[in-house]
Amino acid sequence: MPKEKELYRDTLERIRKRADELYPEKLLYTQQEAARIMGCHRNTIGRHGLKTDITCERLARAFA
Repeated sequence: MPKEKELYRDTLERIRKRADELYPEKLLYTQQEAARIMGCHRNTIGRHGLKTDITCERLARAFA
């Protein structure tokens, strides 16, 4: 079983906090919403292989 990245849990916690502030009722995000959560351009989200139905966990895995 693969080991999770060292900063994964901290990154996930920060992403969840920011996502809850911006979109309290959502669990799945578009590229545009994910980019707003991360503070980057939506093309950056796409370059990390995230296209649709983006969760906080997927964001943390890609950016940790």
